[in-house]
Amino acid sequence: MDQRRVLLAVTLSLAIVIAYQELVVKRFYPPSDAPGLEAATPPVAAPPVAAPPLAGQPAGARGAPAAVPAADAPAEAARPVLAAGRDVVVDTPYYRATFTTAGARLRSLELKHYRATVHPQSPFLQMVQFPDQTRLPLGLSLRGAERQLDDAGVVYDVDRTEVDLPADGTETITFTGQLPGGATARKRITLRGNDYLWAIDVDVSAVPRAYTEMALGWEEGLDPAGVNAAEVVFDNVLVLQEGKLEHIPFANLIEPRLIENNVGWTGFGGRYFLAAFIPQADEKNAMRIWARQHPGQNQQPGRNQQPGMVETQVLFPPGQFEAHADLYLGPKDIDRLEAIGHGLRKAVDLGWFTFIALPLLQALRFLNGFVGNYGVAIIILTVIIKGLFYPLTKKSFESMREMQKLQPEMQKLRERLKDKPEAMNKEIMELYRQHKVNPLGGCLPMVLQIPVFVGLYNALLNAVELRHAPFVGWIHDLSAPDRFGTLALPFVHPAGLPILTLAMGGTMFLQQWMTPSPADPTQQRIMLIMPVMFTFMFLNFPAGLVLYWLVNNVLTIAQQYSMLRKTA
Repeated sequence: MDQRRVLLAVTLSLAIVIAYQELVVKRFYPPSDAPGLEAATPPVAAPPVAAPPLAGQPAGARGAPAAVPAADAPAEAARPVLAAGRDVVVDTPYYRATFTTAGARLRSLELKHYRATVHPQSPFLQMVQFPDQTRLPLGLSLRGAERQLDDAGVVYDVDRTEVDLPADGTETITFTGQLPGGATARKRITLRGNDYLWAIDVDVSAVPRAYTEMALGWEEGLDPAGVNAAEVVFDNVLVLQEGKLEHIPFANLIEPRLIENNVGWTGFGGRYFLAAFIPQADEKNAMRIWARQHPGQNQQPGRNQQPGMVETQVLFPPGQFEAHADLYLGPKDIDRLEAIGHGLRKAVDLGWFTFIALPLLQALRFLNGFVGNYGVAIIILTVIIKGLFYPLTKKSFESMREMQKLQPEMQKLRERLKDKPEAMNKEIMELYRQHKVNPLGGCLPMVLQIPVFVGLYNALLNAVELRHAPFVGWIHDLSAPDRFGTLALPFVHPAGLPILTLAMGGTMFLQQWMTPSPADPTQQRIMLIMPVMFTFMFLNFPAGLVLYWLVNNVLTIAQQYSMLRKTA
């Protein structure tokens, strides 16, 4: 067996894993006019109308919302629009929340510890992504076999209009409203000054017999700018059912979907932020998801359309009109999510090697506590990892050097026994035995390091701590690609010179040049092409990942140089 081919296969496999992880984890939905959108999901001539009907219209039993024929009522007209209301503002050290008495909805939620862009004076990050403000989160609805009632048109009374909440404070805001048909609805929202976890208690009294079920929903409007926006805060729906987390990209939401029984929590997720409904545990809890188009999108028959709004609803058990739910509205901070429980920790996607990625992320945070710079922390962590793997690296290098010495004899065997493959393999194995060389000695150490590489890759890719974290000079955001200046280059988005990535490619080329080379010229060319391939692959990767790979290359070169001097 030629260990060089195994090494090449391992390296290419690692490249495929990284590329796959990057494409899957991002899950950025394409804009509606983006080329290739039709390939994402099967084309439909007329998207189903996913909006629930007004009171008095057929709604169906517990299931997907009934479709309203387009000829009778367009999708955007089939749902009541919010009435006019007044604002209720809650200001805390962590966020500024603005509710409206129209439907007792959340109109705005700005996270004070996170900015919309890397610019220090940019607005606070907005968690309610609703451009037109016509429909908002925390909507209450009652459902029956033939009817549905929505509180969007109800103007609630509220017991206060302004709350200044200190870090150690807790306040409850109570909204009370009269629903059509005589029912009275109350929403009590409890907020803490030092946390992103809220509690909401909902009860409806004097419910008409026509309604058998209550639902609480969260709606998100999607910015038509799509990937052209500064950041896509949410790009998929998350559902935890029976302990298993499912990701549903927005681009895949074509028809209404009902998920029944044992729904632990549901909400919206992106790379760094989470909006999650956590109802009280009940095996009858269910969830409904649907999407609606931007106005005018259905003017292009035969094309898939990016939904303009996505809504998830928690369906409480039938006959239950008094319910409690927790809401987490904030960053994907692993420690916070772990402390809350309910499986929220699973919202942070650390990939296949979570058991490795999580300790590495904790180590990165620990180091940052000392040096105060995540870029420096990445360098220190890479040095530590490289030091731990030095014995394996040394063994791999020595094995490859011994294999290189045997290349002339192996080549003679191949030429002499080229028509007798079995005899040739037997002679090669005997050659290995005589010289006490393990043909896999150079590959196994690298195979053992792959889980660490992939684990650290996922930790760096998904850590909210690296979002807008500066390093040095032109690198102001370790979670974004490194760019210097505004020079427009092919395959580079956004514009600018990727200095860190080019340096990584150069060090990788030098590393390959210093590595004991195979006798086969084809393999030599392939190994020298790999740095070019990796450079193109890393062009649009976050700077934190490129920094790790660059430092790893530099350390490998230093180790190889040291070992070459000793063997010389």
